[in-house]
Amino acid sequence: MPDNKKQQTQQVKVRYNETTAQFASQFIVNTTNEEIIINFSSGPLNDPNSGETLLPIHTRLAMTKAGAHRLHAVLSSVLKQETEKTIPDAAQAQLPKIQ
Repeated sequence: MPDNKKQQTQQVKVRYNETTAQFASQFIVNTTNEEIIINFSSGPLNDPNSGETLLPIHTRLAMTKAGAHRLHAVLSSVLKQETEKTIPDAAQAQLPKIQ
């Protein structure tokens, strides 16, 4: 018997326990059968003692593969919107006309 109840939507308020953000330009991804772990770094550093290049990880996020698919969909949507934006002519740099 089909469920005739209307699907209810619930508003969710977002509360940030921490409002600082860390910049990440590098990341390493590890996977298992059940999860994906993303390790974020601000970038490589040279160790003055050993001369080695190190990639310090400041944040690690673990998620299910379904969660990773949702994140991928959201990031793809945001990036697609960003690339489709056009800059108005008035906001673009004007080069002098050479005669």
